[in-house]
Amino acid sequence: MNQEESLCPSCLYLDRRPESGIQGGLIYCQKKKLVVRPKIKCDMYLRATVQNRESMKASIYGTISAEEVE
Repeated sequence: MNQEESLCPSCLYLDRRPESGIQGGLIYCQKKKLVVRPKIKCDMYLRATVQNRESMKASIYGTISAEEVE
C-alpha cells in the first residue's frame, strides 16, 4: 500500500450517502460520528469486506430465520 493512500475509501464505517452534502475532501465516519479528513492511519479502521458488511447489517437490522420468511 502506498504510504500516501487513504484508508477511508475502503473502510466499513465510511458513510457513502450523497445526501449528506459534505464537500471539500471531507467524509463522515459512522464509527467516530464525526466529519473528518481521510486518514492514512486510523485505530477505528475495519476493511469493508462482504462478511464485515453483512455482520454490520445484522447488528443494525437483526436477522430473519428461514421459518419466519415462510
